[in-house]
Amino acid sequence: MNDSRSSESIVDDRVKRLTRRLEREKSARQQAEALLEERSRELYYANTALAQLAQDLEKRVVARTSELSVEREHAMALAQQDHLTTLLNRRFFTSSLGDLCQKARLRGGRVVVVLVDMDDFKTINDTQGHEGGDIVLREVSRRLTSVVGYGIAARLGGDEFALALSDLPNDMADAVFAQRLIAALSVPVDFNGRKLQISASIGYASMPDHAVSSSQLLRHADMALYASKKAGKGRATGFTDDLRAEADERRLLELELVLAIERQEIVPWYQRIVDGLTGRTLGVEVLARWHHPYRGLVLPGIFLPLAEERNLLEAIFVQVATKACAEMAPFVAMGKLNYVSLNVSPSQFKAGDITSTIAKILNKTGFPATALVVEITEDLIMSDLGRAASELSELSRLGIRIALDDFGTGYSNIASLSALPIQWIKLDRSLVRKLGESRVGQAIVEAVLQMAAALHIDVVAEGIETEVQSQWLVAAGCRKHQGFLYGRPGPYHELPCFADGTGQKQFRRENKNLEHRGRKTALPDSLKQK
Repeated sequence: MNDSRSSESIVDDRVKRLTRRLEREKSARQQAEALLEERSRELYYANTALAQLAQDLEKRVVARTSELSVEREHAMALAQQDHLTTLLNRRFFTSSLGDLCQKARLRGGRVVVVLVDMDDFKTINDTQGHEGGDIVLREVSRRLTSVVGYGIAARLGGDEFALALSDLPNDMADAVFAQRLIAALSVPVDFNGRKLQISASIGYASMPDHAVSSSQLLRHADMALYASKKAGKGRATGFTDDLRAEADERRLLELELVLAIERQEIVPWYQRIVDGLTGRTLGVEVLARWHHPYRGLVLPGIFLPLAEERNLLEAIFVQVATKACAEMAPFVAMGKLNYVSLNVSPSQFKAGDITSTIAKILNKTGFPATALVVEITEDLIMSDLGRAASELSELSRLGIRIALDDFGTGYSNIASLSALPIQWIKLDRSLVRKLGESRVGQAIVEAVLQMAAALHIDVVAEGIETEVQSQWLVAAGCRKHQGFLYGRPGPYHELPCFADGTGQKQFRRENKNLEHRGRKTALPDSLKQK
């Protein structure tokens, strides 16, 4: 019995153990299944999130690709367009013109290039500010777009524009279009309730009539534009064989000008500045003249613009100023001259250190700085007042006097005069000419003289040709006179006050003294005995 119960007990224990084991396994399996289900759910959610993320990322890629495409197109447009007027810029116009000319050559067509340059646009900027200038440029671009049709319109820079057209059949149509454009660009522009008067100069050329390439076409149109501006305002000029010959002559003269500087063919001439009451010579203004070996005397109005374009002004200035200071130094030392006046262009101020250049000339020639006057134009003041003030102050510190040339023809004002170290103003000949013609002209000159006196600025009157003008100026208190009444420009040995040869003797005596001190100065050719 006991054994039987023991066996049953053992069985029961095993059954219980198996039952507990089964229950543990069942529980473990349930936990595993629950965990697996939870992990499966998490994986599902993760996959769903990844799918959504991938979808969102794909949308963002598509959107960004679209944005980049728009930005690229915008960047390309900016690279091709002028930002102010939205016309094509110079670079893209040149490229487009090349394509247009290539197509025209293949099909036997014509291409006309029209260059437009606004007249006196700087005046609009100076008087109306850049806001007014921008309004004018935008309006001009609108008008160009309205007349160009299927052609190309561009802003080349500043106030320069260009058109390229392929639908004009002949030179007569070119001329008609150019005149229509002149008329369209002469209509006043509204700005702040005012009418701004504008006009433009136009030059045009066509291919194949005047050129065989786009670059030549542009160059010939530019020649025609130069002829228009030279002839006056509001004009249109087409390229001709005469212009081609003139351009060839101009290029030849440019080459000869380089040789002229090397050969020292450009020399100083002088015009006297006198005391209008006594007739005594006070000083001279230095004027450049070119003694060409077979052209004869070439006037500065011809060769100085060429020199400026070829960046030769500085070389000419140094050559002429050095010779002038060497020639005039003896007369200053003898008291025959109070001063010598030199003209300096705005481009020379922009190009470099004009003060250093002049200081070297004075040091080389021994000419006293206090006897030198530097004449500047109003363009220098109006273009960069800050730089002008700095450079002119440096010159003044050397003892050099500053004169404002052609006063009364530009936009100088009392503020700019008082801000700069200007000791003289040179009254323009256009105002002097009116002295014998009208009371209005006299009133203007009187006002200028009163203003100058208030600012302690001396006045030199230029362009005096009659005794009436001279006497009126003396009576008004202006005694520094310059003009044909007192003599035309000439080399120093032809001027009445230097014709007696005493300057030559004085120079030799001073040169000898310098040699004794260990310094040697060469005798200028113009003072040597022949």
